[in-house]
Amino acid sequence: MKIAHLSDLHFGKSISHQKLDALTHDLIEQKPDLIVVTGDITDRGNVKQFRQAKTFLDSTNSPYLIVPGNREISLFAPWELIIPSMSMRRHRLFFGQSDRVFYKSEEYKTVLLGLNSVSRFPSWPGSIARDSRYWFREQAQNHLTYLKVLFLHHPILPVLRASSFWAHQLSDASALLTICAQFGVQLVLQGHKHRSSVVELRIPEMKVSIIVSSCGSPLLNNWDSVYHLIRIGDDTIRIEPREYVGGIFSGKTEYAFEKLRIDTSDPVAP
Repeated sequence: MKIAHLSDLHFGKSISHQKLDALTHDLIEQKPDLIVVTGDITDRGNVKQFRQAKTFLDSTNSPYLIVPGNREISLFAPWELIIPSMSMRRHRLFFGQSDRVFYKSEEYKTVLLGLNSVSRFPSWPGSIARDSRYWFREQAQNHLTYLKVLFLHHPILPVLRASSFWAHQLSDASALLTICAQFGVQLVLQGHKHRSSVVELRIPEMKVSIIVSSCGSPLLNNWDSVYHLIRIGDDTIRIEPREYVGGIFSGKTEYAFEKLRIDTSDPVAP
């Protein structure tokens, strides 16, 4: 299975249209089975920007999944800072479900689980609603034999070269990581930091490995103009950062990780 991980596209007046053309061309050429966008698809959450984002994604000829980021809250609707769910109406209008996004591929034995990390005022740091955490735990437990992918906007792990300011973190990251470790969620896709990073978290006592993909902000200047192309094979997970250089997106390196094998005969930790 081939997944393109995009994040922080920030559709609005600040994007580079040269990068947009190059990204569109590269995605069409790479033909991912699925595109996953981890939030901040718009810059200020207005209808015009949502429409631009949808036009772009539709033009790639690949199916896509999206969870919202804090930028999907409109700057010109201050009440949405207090009740972010109001801003999700526009997100749902263009992209459907804004939380508890579920996708299953029987062909590749893979399940993707998306969570909305945009919380009440202030919209930083991010947090996951309690019912959504319970849903995530239940879905992970119900699909033990599948490769499971969690995707969300706010970072579940710190990102190198990015701000460590408390307001940019996920307040309940430890709770989500515990669920990932208990039920074999091996791959996490996150955004928000505009920096490209690939990190593997190993927990030897539980024989668990959690791979965290943080892609950059491919359409903006002054940040990492990078998206990640993820290839899931029978035995390995490979992540290729594809960077905008010389007018095109291309990859120079690839990270390979052993795919987790789950023994369902062992009892799962409570």
